[in-house]
Amino acid sequence: MAEVGFDIPALLALPARKEQVRVADGILRALVDRGIDKVFGIPGGAISPLYDALIDAQIDVVICQHEGMAMYMAYGYARGTGKPAVVMVTSGPGTLNTVTGTAAAKMDEVPILVLAGDVKTSMAGLGTLQDGGLAGLDVAHVMRPLTKRVEVVMRPGRAVSSIHQALDTCMARPRGPVFLCVPMDLANAQSPPPQVINEERSLPVADERVSGQIAQALAGAMRPAILLGVGARLAGVAQEVYRLAERTRCPVITDIEAKGLFPESHALSMGLVGVGSTGVAESYLAGGVDLLLTVGARLDDTTTSGFSELLRPEGTVIQLDHNPDRLNRALDYDVGVVCDLLGTMRRVEHVARAPSPFLVLSRDDAIREAKRRAPARIAPELADAPHHPGAVVRALQQLLPADTVYTTDIGNHLIFAAQYLVLDRPDCFHASIGLGGMGSGVGTAMGLAMYHGADRPVVGICGDGSLRMVGNDLATCAANDIPVVLAVFNDGQLGMVEHGNSRVFGRSAFCESPPVDVVAYARSLGAQAVRITRPRDLVRAKRLVGTGPLVLEFPIRSEVRANNPRAEVFAFPDESSG
Repeated sequence: MAEVGFDIPALLALPARKEQVRVADGILRALVDRGIDKVFGIPGGAISPLYDALIDAQIDVVICQHEGMAMYMAYGYARGTGKPAVVMVTSGPGTLNTVTGTAAAKMDEVPILVLAGDVKTSMAGLGTLQDGGLAGLDVAHVMRPLTKRVEVVMRPGRAVSSIHQALDTCMARPRGPVFLCVPMDLANAQSPPPQVINEERSLPVADERVSGQIAQALAGAMRPAILLGVGARLAGVAQEVYRLAERTRCPVITDIEAKGLFPESHALSMGLVGVGSTGVAESYLAGGVDLLLTVGARLDDTTTSGFSELLRPEGTVIQLDHNPDRLNRALDYDVGVVCDLLGTMRRVEHVARAPSPFLVLSRDDAIREAKRRAPARIAPELADAPHHPGAVVRALQQLLPADTVYTTDIGNHLIFAAQYLVLDRPDCFHASIGLGGMGSGVGTAMGLAMYHGADRPVVGICGDGSLRMVGNDLATCAANDIPVVLAVFNDGQLGMVEHGNSRVFGRSAFCESPPVDVVAYARSLGAQAVRITRPRDLVRAKRLVGTGPLVLEFPIRSEVRANNPRAEVFAFPDESSG
């Protein structure tokens, strides 16, 4: 039998705990022991024992205006801390309102523990209001495909162990959400808290043979490329990739989820591929690639321009990922390795050697040619309203510090942000692309701003549609002094849908926005707000950054079209031709 590394005699010598504690208090004690310092959510009847226990716990409570936004704020906070975030909701609609955010966390590998209450076990199956059990709403069945683990606690003594197991599961690669349901009578019951010993679980590092082969291939290829995705960002491989690229003179491409992970002003940066691309990456790929190394890339339709064959070149493709579900999922590659990405990239970088002088010159020529052939992109200056959306993005970056963190919601503004922001820091950009839910960027910005506080500005770039959908949590920001900045692109329509319909069908309807005074709305919720109609308005607004929630409304030229490659995915073939 393999040794597990535990001192069995010492374990047997541990004193038995005779004390009885309320399960709800034991759960909160376990959360504190695991470093949880904030809980997001909305109280309600079935979760009331846990919220009562929060009164005595050393945990800050962030009461949100909607459970969906509690999830997205927790999403942002988890992205900032690198630790699990906890969302605490009541049964029935409280749980079901977390579904979209839970799915986003699963798709984007964000560790969130959703703690839900439920009706008393003695009342389950009797038609009780908001019964989440098997004979009621069966929320475990709803949440199972959206999470890494689902558990309904059935015994008081199991609750604390379930918390530790849930947090371990959240953090195991690939990270993601866990759903844990605690019926209210069990949460209010007395139980001795168990001794819990956590064993860290980790993925293996690619062995020296595989790492050496990857390094050798990078040194010997004529036209190689490295492609970074969401897994590379989450694994924190920026420094390793930077050193590897410089040593091997290998160009680096990112998708939108890894934007900024490799400095975009660097000569070896080919920019983005897929949504948000400026065309340089596609130009380089179109010239032929004999080695493509992908690191944690999702490779879905959004990040590949509809599964473009450019990302399945004639040469060798090596796919590294900590998520086995992504290997050869949509594109057939030659080598797939499930591994610890950080450890593996460190090993590859350590053994990598510089290519021959001839290959260095050849690669530099290929990079220059790709940039020359890419479509020219004019960076407009901010003028009087209505504004060009690219000019707004550029003006924001010129106004704010270099370490400003940007999030973007889902809409045309996402594409303009991706194209016009030039980011050289690996932690400056966040977008929830896996699910692509409106409101995600707003909540993520709020959670990140809670984490960074006054130390770093956090700007959530969103549309007027996003603000109407989820803007009420500006009140949460005002109540908790969260210094988030929302840059609202107001074009009076659901622009991405409007433009997509017009492109695919030749017409569109139903996308016009109802008239809302964005500034008055934001101020009514306790935020400061400024309408930016001319450049000097933005300069005056700068002094308000960091003083609490701030909304900047930018009237946008609705006719400016974003180059969205996903439109090709939804387009229908012309049946009249052939």
